Amino acid sequence: MTFSIIIPARNGESFISQTIDSSLSQTRTPDEVLLVDDASTDGTAKITQGYGNKIKYYHNQRATGFVDAWNRAINLASGDFVTILHQDDLLYPDYLMQIENAVVRFPGVRHVYTACNYIDENGAVIKPPPEPLSFEPVLYSGKEYAHNYLNGVIANKHIHRCPGVTTQRKLLLEECTYRKEAGHIADDDFFLRVGAFTDVVGISHPLASYRHHKDSETGKLDLLSLKLAEAYFFQAQNYKEGSSLLDSDDIVKVNEQAVRFINLLLFQGVLYKRNEWIKRAQELSRELDRIHPGFMEKTLPQWAKRLWTLIQNNGSSNLKASLYVKALNTMRKTRDFGRSFLQRK
Repeated sequence: MTFSIIIPARNGESFISQTIDSSLSQTRTPDEVLLVDDASTDGTAKITQGYGNKIKYYHNQRATGFVDAWNRAINLASGDFVTILHQDDLLYPDYLMQIENAVVRFPGVRHVYTACNYIDENGAVIKPPPEPLSFEPVLYSGKEYAHNYLNGVIANKHIHRCPGVTTQRKLLLEECTYRKEAGHIADDDFFLRVGAFTDVVGISHPLASYRHHKDSETGKLDLLSLKLAEAYFFQAQNYKEGSSLLDSDDIVKVNEQAVRFINLLLFQGVLYKRNEWIKRAQELSRELDRIHPGFMEKTLPQWAKRLWTLIQNNGSSNLKASLYVKALNTMRKTRDFGRSFLQRK
């Protein structure tokens, strides 16, 4: 049984050394560590090549996006199992040992995960995983796993993130690939599908770290709305005919996420005067209504229904809509400041 750690990277010089070091310092030595550079223009290549033959380095001349980089790295790997590690995330020293022990204990399982800590740019833990925490591996059916993972996403209490997941390479290549059309949540899309091909083993103790910082994709919150609105619309389309893993209540939750981010796209489009975002939100709203008639109207909160009415009645240059959104945003900031102040107290 062999294990590959693959690191897709693009302009990752800020943290790439820490990420590589965490891969090379495993108590169960990985059989190979690969870094696939998606046309970086910073010092990523120089830093990586400084590790010599400890790292297999591959450079793509043209940036093709993170999902292509993942799939390219999976193809280049040779291990029986593959761990994808983002360029700014970490594995704890015993990660691979615990994964191997779990696979030996549950032969036939092809997808294993561990919980992770959220860390800041300095490596300090800013959010632990949900309790209880245990090193004991637990076997789940694919359906149980999909349900648990989705509920974690909805509640923002993920049972795991992408750092901390190891999957059989053959499964990734032949049965359940990462889909580019799933967009910004291609990892979530994969995790909600993989249980159709295997039972899943989970370890609830954190053995990886997911780094959140101002330069990460998830740190650029005002730039995420369009990506997430389109990604969750794809999920709403994907589950239109149902699912062998997600029940009807789970699919409703997926559709509610589509409504949430389409609405957020409209809100931020008005707030930042981005007419193309407003138009895209309206397009996605119409398409969602075509797939699930009346669902968005039923799901929107009252304040959002008023915003959509203002836009529909007066178009994207609506002064009333702009003033309304600015007032809502001020109220949100005041509320968030109050919560932060009370937490400090």
